[in-house]
Amino acid sequence: MMATQEQIEAARRTIEHLRDQHANDVRKLIGLLESGAMKGKAADKLIKDCQAWEAAYKSVFQRALALIASTPVRPEAEKPSTEPYRPWEPPPFSLPEGFRR
Repeated sequence: MMATQEQIEAARRTIEHLRDQHANDVRKLIGLLESGAMKGKAADKLIKDCQAWEAAYKSVFQRALALIASTPVRPEAEKPSTEPYRPWEPPPFSLPEGFRR
């Protein structure tokens, strides 16, 4: 199924918005953890997990944007024909000489 240019642009904007929102949320969480909201080995592990999560999701958003960029665009709808609708008619057929109907 092909999408219109407007649909592709809307999808791209949505993905970019989600990417930015996600990046801000994860960075805030990492900053909170690094500032000492949690301490100890569990905090260190959580920080590493969040950094890995950030890298993995960055990759997902990059792939999604690449997929959107490679989506074929449906050509603009053609103008309706001014000719009235006619059902298909078979071409005239004549039998070769010597054959009867």
